Amino acid sequence: MKRLIALLAVLMIATLVSSAWAATPGVVSTAMLNLRSGPGQAFQVVATLPLATPLVVLAESGDWKQVMTTTGRTGWVFGQFVADEPSFVAEPRNVSVRVASLNVRQGPATSYPVLGTVREGQLLAVTGHMGSWLQVRTAGGLGFVHADFVAPVVEPDQDVSVPLARVNVSLLNLRSGAGTQFPVIARLTRGTPVAVLSEDTWARVLLENGAIGFVAREFLSPVDGQALARISAESVNQRSGPGTTFPVLTAHPRGQTVAITGLSGDWVQVNGRAGSGFILGSLLVFSFATGEEDALPPTPNLGAGLSRFTVVIDPGHGGRDPGAIAASGLRESDVNLTMSHKLRAKLEAAGATVVMTRTTDVGLTLAERVAIANGSGADLLVSIHNNAHTNPQISGTQTFHGVTDGSFSLGLGVHRRLVALGLNDRGVLTANFAVLQRTTVPAILTETAFLSNPQNAGLLAQESFLDQAVAAHFEAIREWLLGTRRARTD
Repeated sequence: MKRLIALLAVLMIATLVSSAWAATPGVVSTAMLNLRSGPGQAFQVVATLPLATPLVVLAESGDWKQVMTTTGRTGWVFGQFVADEPSFVAEPRNVSVRVASLNVRQGPATSYPVLGTVREGQLLAVTGHMGSWLQVRTAGGLGFVHADFVAPVVEPDQDVSVPLARVNVSLLNLRSGAGTQFPVIARLTRGTPVAVLSEDTWARVLLENGAIGFVAREFLSPVDGQALARISAESVNQRSGPGTTFPVLTAHPRGQTVAITGLSGDWVQVNGRAGSGFILGSLLVFSFATGEEDALPPTPNLGAGLSRFTVVIDPGHGGRDPGAIAASGLRESDVNLTMSHKLRAKLEAAGATVVMTRTTDVGLTLAERVAIANGSGADLLVSIHNNAHTNPQISGTQTFHGVTDGSFSLGLGVHRRLVALGLNDRGVLTANFAVLQRTTVPAILTETAFLSNPQNAGLLAQESFLDQAVAAHFEAIREWLLGTRRARTD
């Protein structure tokens, strides 16, 4: 009978505690306060908390509050003796995450456990702050993030950014003009976010990689959020008009986020705390903050894996051609081959057939690489490279796409995931590379990082980073392949 009563008590408590995150700051307001194992005096005392002990209130049950201390210890206290935290300031506003991945914690200190993570560009609703910690509301509930890793944005209810939408069909042609008579410049997969610059029967849209084109408006579904631009240089001028002849209104530091309100040639019209103005587009990185829990669309779950697909992996350089060489002596050809073998293992584990242009440190001509790709019956080619520049300050990731339909969307998927690792975004581009121009299958060439940059080279020397970069390639390739299968069956 005692066991039954205890079980019922546990079940009662469980029903009263919300499964969503909760994090309301408080402080002990009495000389000594018992922390108990449950909501009532019949429960065991597990600790005694002195006056002014900071707490986070997790849940309530009648007159009792479930709390967590700064050491991560949880329990129940009599609610009358928990006062509001005096240093907590209620200040509703919006912020945008400006790092690749940011921890959301149970309380306002690194000693509190991590509840989850949010991604770069994600929009967070701030309810208040305690010092340098912000209480935010996400899809999971309330938690805390550090203010150093977010940037302020203009409140969305001011409607200052151009509207956002997502592609609602399997594949959507992005054209150079408003009509089917204009050439296709890319194919967008279902769920791709776009900023709508103008709309009629054909909508002029901006992609997160900076590409601009036209799509049929009926194949877009509106979503809430803001079209944001993040400053990518050390100091960038905002001017009163779209050109260097216009007066400078203010200067933005690297990482500052502004809302996109329009486009004029190469200049982006923005709105931020400094008001409205124009910034040269090449100095911005675009991020569409939809406020959704995931910055990237989920991979379709079609059950059959990749067993029906063939992928060609081309490790760049090799043999007498080492490619770029870092100051440490790390050779690009070796890094490319290591990454390629890791990617091969992941794809084969998922059921795909993989063809490698080289498996050892040998040299191949460009014609040989193209012939392998075209003669393999493959669904796609990915050429693995790393970059170099005469200026060692240059860093980041860059992706090039081929001319065959599907190449752009494949490249965009890989690129977004590489940028999410914290690498500078150097764009998704085209180039006159043989493996991109002469292949008959969708093809991309990835330049994960710069061996000429000391920080990037350090990353490329780390096994853990290579695993992350390869995972970025694999997830995007898998999503693209499964999306292609779905398009064929729609």
